[in-house]
Amino acid sequence: MMWSAWRANRTPLVISLTLIALLIAATMVAGMYIPRYPNWTWSFGEICSRWNDVGPCRPGTSLTLSTLLALLLPLIFGVFVGVPAFAREVDPRIHVLALTQSTSRAHWYLARVVVVFLPISLAMTCLGLALHWASGPSRDSVSMAGTPNVSFSWFDFPHFETAGIVLGAYTLLVLLIGSTSALVLRSGVTAMVATLFVFVLVPVAFTWTAREHYGTPDVKSQPISGLARESEYASSPYFTQDGTWVVGAGYVDASGNRVRPETRRCQQSYSDDYGRSRDGESNEQRWERNRIEDRIRAERFDVCLREQGVDRFDIRYFDESNFWQFQAVETGLMLALSSAVSGIGMWRVRRLG
Repeated sequence: MMWSAWRANRTPLVISLTLIALLIAATMVAGMYIPRYPNWTWSFGEICSRWNDVGPCRPGTSLTLSTLLALLLPLIFGVFVGVPAFAREVDPRIHVLALTQSTSRAHWYLARVVVVFLPISLAMTCLGLALHWASGPSRDSVSMAGTPNVSFSWFDFPHFETAGIVLGAYTLLVLLIGSTSALVLRSGVTAMVATLFVFVLVPVAFTWTAREHYGTPDVKSQPISGLARESEYASSPYFTQDGTWVVGAGYVDASGNRVRPETRRCQQSYSDDYGRSRDGESNEQRWERNRIEDRIRAERFDVCLREQGVDRFDIRYFDESNFWQFQAVETGLMLALSSAVSGIGMWRVRRLG
Protein backbone atom coordinates (compact mmCIF):
# COMPACT_ATOMS: atom_id res chain seq x y z
CA MET A 1 0.00 0.00 0.00
CA MET A 2 2.90 2.35 0.66
CA TRP A 3 4.20 1.66 -2.83
CA SER A 4 0.75 2.30 -4.29
CA ALA A 5 0.52 5.63 -2.45
CA TRP A 6 3.98 6.60 -3.74
CA ARG A 7 3.14 5.72 -7.35
CA ALA A 8 -0.12 7.66 -7.27
CA ASN A 9 1.40 10.80 -5.72
CA ARG A 10 5.07 10.77 -6.71
CA THR A 11 4.81 13.65 -9.20
CA PRO A 12 3.27 16.26 -6.81
CA LEU A 13 5.48 14.98 -3.99
CA VAL A 14 8.72 15.33 -5.96
CA ILE A 15 7.70 18.76 -7.29
CA SER A 16 6.81 19.96 -3.79
CA LEU A 17 10.04 18.75 -2.20
CA THR A 18 12.11 20.21 -5.05
CA LEU A 19 10.44 23.60 -4.67
CA ILE A 20 11.04 23.59 -0.92
CA ALA A 21 14.69 22.60 -1.42
CA LEU A 22 15.20 25.49 -3.86
CA LEU A 23 13.65 27.93 -1.37
CA ILE A 24 15.90 26.63 1.42
CA ALA A 25 18.96 27.09 -0.79
CA ALA A 26 17.93 30.63 -1.78
CA THR A 27 17.23 31.48 1.86
CA MET A 28 20.60 30.21 3.06
CA VAL A 29 22.49 32.15 0.37
CA ALA A 30 20.60 35.35 1.22
CA GLY A 31 21.23 34.81 4.92
CA MET A 32 24.97 34.55 4.34
CA TYR A 33 25.15 37.57 2.04
CA ILE A 34 23.02 40.28 3.70
CA PRO A 35 24.94 40.53 7.05
CA ARG A 36 28.05 41.52 5.09
CA TYR A 37 26.49 44.99 4.84
CA PRO A 38 26.44 46.25 8.47
CA ASN A 39 24.63 49.48 7.61
CA TRP A 40 21.75 47.74 5.85
CA THR A 41 18.89 45.77 7.38
CA TRP A 42 16.20 43.62 5.85
CA SER A 43 12.48 43.59 6.54
CA PHE A 44 9.66 41.79 4.79
CA GLY A 45 8.41 43.58 1.68
CA GLU A 46 11.71 45.05 0.55
CA ILE A 47 12.38 44.23 -3.10
CA CYS A 48 14.60 45.55 -5.87
CA SER A 49 13.41 48.24 -8.25
CA ARG A 50 14.88 50.13 -11.18
CA TRP A 51 16.03 52.77 -8.68
CA ASN A 52 17.41 50.32 -6.13
CA ASP A 53 19.33 47.39 -7.57
CA VAL A 54 22.68 47.44 -5.78
CA GLY A 55 24.39 45.81 -2.82
CA PRO A 56 22.20 43.49 -0.75
CA CYS A 57 19.04 44.38 -2.67
CA ARG A 58 18.85 41.12 -4.59
CA PRO A 59 19.44 38.76 -1.65
CA GLY A 60 16.96 40.90 0.30
CA THR A 61 14.44 40.39 -2.48
CA SER A 62 15.18 36.67 -2.40
CA LEU A 63 14.48 36.59 1.35
CA THR A 64 11.23 38.51 0.88
CA LEU A 65 10.03 36.16 -1.85
CA SER A 66 11.06 33.09 0.17
CA THR A 67 9.05 34.38 3.14
CA LEU A 68 6.05 35.13 0.93
CA LEU A 69 6.15 31.69 -0.67
CA ALA A 70 6.58 30.03 2.74
CA LEU A 71 3.39 31.81 3.80
CA LEU A 72 1.45 30.64 0.74
CA LEU A 73 2.88 27.16 0.23
CA PRO A 74 0.70 25.47 2.90
CA LEU A 75 -2.37 26.62 0.95
CA ILE A 76 -0.87 25.58 -2.39
CA PHE A 77 0.04 22.16 -1.04
CA GLY A 78 -3.34 21.73 0.63
CA VAL A 79 -5.19 22.51 -2.60
CA PHE A 80 -2.97 20.79 -5.16
CA VAL A 81 -1.52 17.94 -3.08
CA GLY A 82 -3.86 17.33 -0.14
CA VAL A 83 -7.14 17.39 -2.06
CA PRO A 84 -6.01 15.24 -5.04
CA ALA A 85 -4.29 12.69 -2.77
CA PHE A 86 -7.72 11.15 -2.16
CA ALA A 87 -9.96 12.87 -4.70
CA ARG A 88 -8.18 11.26 -7.67
CA GLU A 89 -9.31 7.87 -6.36
CA VAL A 90 -12.57 8.70 -4.58
CA ASP A 91 -14.18 10.81 -7.33
CA PRO A 92 -13.92 8.10 -10.05
CA ARG A 93 -14.45 5.40 -7.37
CA ILE A 94 -11.10 3.75 -8.05
CA HIS A 95 -10.72 3.34 -4.30
CA VAL A 96 -13.24 0.50 -4.35
CA LEU A 97 -10.65 -1.81 -5.90
CA ALA A 98 -8.11 -1.10 -3.14
CA LEU A 99 -10.64 -1.40 -0.33
CA THR A 100 -11.94 -4.74 -1.58
CA GLN A 101 -8.47 -6.23 -1.27
CA SER A 102 -6.81 -7.37 1.95
CA THR A 103 -5.68 -3.83 2.82
CA SER A 104 -7.48 -2.25 5.77
CA ARG A 105 -9.18 1.11 5.35
CA ALA A 106 -6.97 2.68 8.04
CA HIS A 107 -3.85 1.45 6.24
CA TRP A 108 -5.16 2.82 2.93
CA TYR A 109 -5.70 6.23 4.52
CA LEU A 110 -2.52 6.42 6.60
CA ALA A 111 -0.32 5.33 3.70
CA ARG A 112 -0.96 8.64 1.94
CA VAL A 113 -0.44 10.63 5.12
CA VAL A 114 2.91 8.96 5.81
CA VAL A 115 4.23 8.85 2.23
CA VAL A 116 3.03 12.26 1.02
CA PHE A 117 2.01 14.59 3.84
CA LEU A 118 4.72 13.95 6.42
CA PRO A 119 7.73 14.45 4.08
CA ILE A 120 6.32 17.75 2.82
CA SER A 121 5.58 18.92 6.38
CA LEU A 122 9.08 18.00 7.58
CA ALA A 123 10.62 19.80 4.61
CA MET A 124 8.54 22.90 5.41
CA THR A 125 9.80 22.73 9.00
CA CYS A 126 13.34 22.86 7.63
CA LEU A 127 12.37 25.86 5.50
CA GLY A 128 10.99 27.62 8.59
CA LEU A 129 14.22 27.03 10.50
CA ALA A 130 16.24 28.26 7.51
CA LEU A 131 14.18 31.46 7.36
CA HIS A 132 14.70 32.00 11.08
CA TRP A 133 18.45 31.54 10.69
CA ALA A 134 18.70 33.80 7.63
CA SER A 135 16.45 36.65 8.73
CA GLY A 136 17.89 36.89 12.26
CA PRO A 137 21.23 38.59 11.48
CA SER A 138 19.63 40.40 8.52
CA ARG A 139 17.31 42.42 10.78
CA ASP A 140 19.97 43.68 13.23
CA SER A 141 20.94 47.35 13.27
CA VAL A 142 22.15 50.09 15.60
CA SER A 143 20.19 53.22 16.51
CA MET A 144 21.50 56.77 16.37
CA ALA A 145 22.14 56.49 20.11
CA GLY A 146 24.30 53.42 19.59
CA THR A 147 21.82 50.92 21.07
CA PRO A 148 20.96 47.63 19.29
CA ASN A 149 17.81 47.74 17.18
CA VAL A 150 15.93 45.24 15.04
CA SER A 151 13.85 46.00 11.97
CA PHE A 152 11.04 43.64 13.04
CA SER A 153 9.96 41.33 15.85
CA TRP A 154 9.78 37.55 15.59
CA PHE A 155 6.16 37.89 16.72
CA ASP A 156 5.26 40.08 13.74
CA PHE A 157 3.28 38.78 10.79
CA PRO A 158 4.40 36.93 8.69
CA HIS A 159 7.59 36.04 10.58
CA PHE A 160 5.96 34.08 13.39
CA GLU A 161 4.05 31.95 10.87
CA THR A 162 7.04 31.31 8.58
CA ALA A 163 10.29 31.56 10.58
CA GLY A 164 10.05 28.62 12.94
CA ILE A 165 8.80 25.09 13.49
CA VAL A 166 5.14 26.07 13.35
CA LEU A 167 5.38 26.32 9.54
CA GLY A 168 5.58 22.53 9.27
CA ALA A 169 2.60 22.08 11.58
CA TYR A 170 0.53 24.57 9.57
CA THR A 171 1.42 22.68 6.39
CA LEU A 172 0.39 19.32 7.83
CA LEU A 173 -2.90 20.78 9.05
CA VAL A 174 -3.79 22.28 5.67
CA LEU A 175 -2.82 19.07 3.84
CA LEU A 176 -5.11 17.08 6.12
CA ILE A 177 -7.89 19.65 5.77
CA GLY A 178 -7.64 19.36 1.99
CA SER A 179 -7.71 15.58 2.04
CA THR A 180 -10.53 15.38 4.59
CA SER A 181 -12.57 17.92 2.64
CA ALA A 182 -12.18 15.75 -0.46
CA LEU A 183 -13.38 12.70 1.47
CA VAL A 184 -16.33 14.45 3.13
CA LEU A 185 -17.53 16.64 0.26
CA ARG A 186 -16.79 14.11 -2.51
CA SER A 187 -15.99 17.00 -4.86
CA GLY A 188 -12.46 18.14 -5.64
CA VAL A 189 -13.40 21.72 -6.53
CA THR A 190 -15.59 22.18 -3.45
CA ALA A 191 -12.84 20.72 -1.28
CA MET A 192 -10.34 23.22 -2.72
CA VAL A 193 -12.65 26.13 -1.86
CA ALA A 194 -13.16 24.78 1.67
CA THR A 195 -9.39 24.42 2.11
CA LEU A 196 -8.87 28.03 1.03
CA PHE A 197 -11.49 29.24 3.52
CA VAL A 198 -9.97 27.33 6.44
CA PHE A 199 -6.44 28.43 5.50
CA VAL A 200 -7.49 32.07 5.78
CA LEU A 201 -9.51 31.55 8.96
CA VAL A 202 -7.13 29.50 11.14
CA PRO A 203 -4.04 31.79 11.18
CA VAL A 204 -6.19 34.88 11.71
CA ALA A 205 -8.06 33.23 14.58
CA PHE A 206 -4.86 32.18 16.33
CA THR A 207 -3.14 35.53 15.74
CA TRP A 208 -5.93 37.72 17.09
CA THR A 209 -7.57 35.53 19.73
CA ALA A 210 -5.27 32.80 21.04
CA ARG A 211 -1.60 33.62 20.66
CA GLU A 212 -1.30 36.29 23.35
CA HIS A 213 -2.67 33.78 25.88
CA TYR A 214 0.21 31.32 25.45
CA GLY A 215 2.00 32.94 28.38
CA THR A 216 1.81 35.67 31.00
CA PRO A 217 2.95 39.05 29.67
CA ASP A 218 5.37 41.30 31.48
CA VAL A 219 4.05 44.70 32.56
CA LYS A 220 5.89 47.99 32.30
CA SER A 221 4.33 50.86 34.26
CA GLN A 222 4.85 54.43 33.10
CA PRO A 223 3.69 57.84 34.34
CA ILE A 224 0.33 59.03 33.08
CA SER A 225 1.75 61.75 30.78
CA GLY A 226 -1.73 62.18 29.36
CA LEU A 227 -1.11 65.37 27.40
CA ALA A 228 1.78 63.85 25.48
CA ARG A 229 -0.07 60.57 24.85
CA GLU A 230 -3.18 62.31 23.55
CA SER A 231 -1.33 64.72 21.28
CA GLU A 232 -1.77 64.53 17.53
CA TYR A 233 1.66 63.02 16.85
CA ALA A 234 2.07 60.87 19.95
CA SER A 235 4.36 57.88 19.63
CA SER A 236 2.60 54.51 19.62
CA PRO A 237 3.39 52.16 22.53
CA TYR A 238 2.91 49.27 20.09
CA PHE A 239 5.92 50.32 18.02
CA THR A 240 9.13 48.86 19.40
CA GLN A 241 12.69 48.55 18.15
CA ASP A 242 13.92 45.82 20.50
CA GLY A 243 11.74 42.99 19.21
CA THR A 244 9.18 43.02 22.03
CA TRP A 245 5.55 42.26 21.20
CA VAL A 246 3.16 44.68 22.90
CA VAL A 247 -0.22 43.02 23.40
CA GLY A 248 -1.91 45.78 25.36
CA ALA A 249 -1.37 49.35 26.50
CA GLY A 250 -3.56 51.87 28.26
CA TYR A 251 -4.53 53.76 31.38
CA VAL A 252 -5.16 51.68 34.51
CA ASP A 253 -6.27 52.33 38.08
CA ALA A 254 -4.29 51.53 41.23
CA SER A 255 -5.36 47.86 41.04
CA GLY A 256 -4.24 47.50 37.43
CA ASN A 257 -7.74 47.47 35.96
CA ARG A 258 -8.20 49.15 32.59
CA VAL A 259 -9.70 52.65 32.71
CA ARG A 260 -11.14 54.48 29.70
CA PRO A 261 -11.26 58.14 30.72
CA GLU A 262 -12.92 60.92 28.76
CA THR A 263 -9.77 62.65 27.59
CA ARG A 264 -11.60 65.36 25.65
CA ARG A 265 -12.79 67.07 28.78
CA CYS A 266 -9.17 67.24 29.98
CA GLN A 267 -7.94 69.29 27.03
CA GLN A 268 -6.09 72.44 28.06
CA SER A 269 -6.19 75.54 25.88
CA TYR A 270 -3.13 77.63 25.13
CA SER A 271 -2.74 81.20 26.35
CA ASP A 272 -3.32 83.93 23.77
CA ASP A 273 0.37 84.82 23.52
CA TYR A 274 1.73 81.26 23.59
CA GLY A 275 4.64 80.99 21.17
CA ARG A 276 4.82 84.75 20.62
CA SER A 277 7.20 87.19 22.20
CA ARG A 278 5.88 89.83 24.53
CA ASP A 279 7.14 93.40 24.44
CA GLY A 280 10.76 93.52 25.57
CA GLU A 281 10.94 89.73 25.97
CA SER A 282 13.98 87.88 24.69
CA ASN A 283 13.81 84.54 22.90
CA GLU A 284 15.23 82.76 25.95
CA GLN A 285 12.54 84.29 28.17
CA ARG A 286 9.82 83.31 25.69
CA TRP A 287 11.08 79.72 25.54
CA GLU A 288 11.15 79.49 29.34
CA ARG A 289 7.61 80.92 29.61
CA ASN A 290 6.31 78.44 27.04
CA ARG A 291 8.08 75.59 28.82
CA ILE A 292 6.46 76.49 32.15
CA GLU A 293 3.06 76.78 30.47
CA ASP A 294 3.49 73.36 28.85
CA ARG A 295 4.37 71.84 32.21
CA ILE A 296 1.32 73.39 33.89
CA ARG A 297 -0.97 72.21 31.08
CA ALA A 298 0.45 68.68 31.36
CA GLU A 299 -0.04 68.65 35.15
CA ARG A 300 -3.64 69.82 34.82
CA PHE A 301 -4.30 67.16 32.18
CA ASP A 302 -2.98 64.43 34.50
CA VAL A 303 -5.03 65.78 37.42
CA CYS A 304 -8.13 65.53 35.25
CA LEU A 305 -7.31 61.92 34.41
CA ARG A 306 -6.65 61.05 38.06
CA GLU A 307 -10.08 62.42 38.95
CA GLN A 308 -11.47 59.75 36.60
CA GLY A 309 -9.58 56.95 38.36
CA VAL A 310 -6.38 56.81 36.29
CA ASP A 311 -3.28 55.88 38.29
CA ARG A 312 -0.68 55.11 35.59
CA PHE A 313 -0.11 53.89 32.05
CA ASP A 314 0.66 50.16 31.73
CA ILE A 315 2.21 48.34 28.78
CA ARG A 316 1.80 44.56 28.59
CA TYR A 317 4.36 42.83 26.40
CA PHE A 318 6.32 39.67 25.60
CA ASP A 319 10.01 39.84 24.83
CA GLU A 320 11.68 37.61 22.26
CA SER A 321 12.84 35.10 24.86
CA ASN A 322 9.25 33.78 24.69
CA PHE A 323 9.40 33.13 20.94
CA TRP A 324 10.27 29.42 20.99
CA GLN A 325 7.81 28.79 23.82
CA PHE A 326 5.07 30.33 21.69
CA GLN A 327 6.25 28.34 18.66
CA ALA A 328 6.06 25.10 20.66
CA VAL A 329 2.58 25.89 22.01
CA GLU A 330 1.15 26.81 18.62
CA THR A 331 2.82 23.81 16.98
CA GLY A 332 1.21 21.57 19.59
CA LEU A 333 -2.18 23.15 18.94
CA MET A 334 -1.77 22.68 15.18
CA LEU A 335 -0.81 19.04 15.66
CA ALA A 336 -3.83 18.53 17.93
CA LEU A 337 -6.09 20.02 15.26
CA SER A 338 -4.35 17.86 12.67
CA SER A 339 -5.14 14.76 14.74
CA ALA A 340 -8.78 15.80 14.98
CA VAL A 341 -9.02 16.45 11.24
CA SER A 342 -7.28 13.15 10.53
CA GLY A 343 -9.78 11.40 12.79
CA ILE A 344 -12.62 12.85 10.72
CA GLY A 345 -10.87 11.67 7.57
CA MET A 346 -10.49 8.12 8.89
CA TRP A 347 -14.12 8.10 10.00
CA ARG A 348 -15.15 9.10 6.47
CA VAL A 349 -12.93 6.41 4.93
CA ARG A 350 -14.70 3.77 7.02
CA ARG A 351 -18.01 4.92 5.52
CA LEU A 352 -16.85 4.89 1.91
CA GLY A 353 -18.76 2.49 -0.30
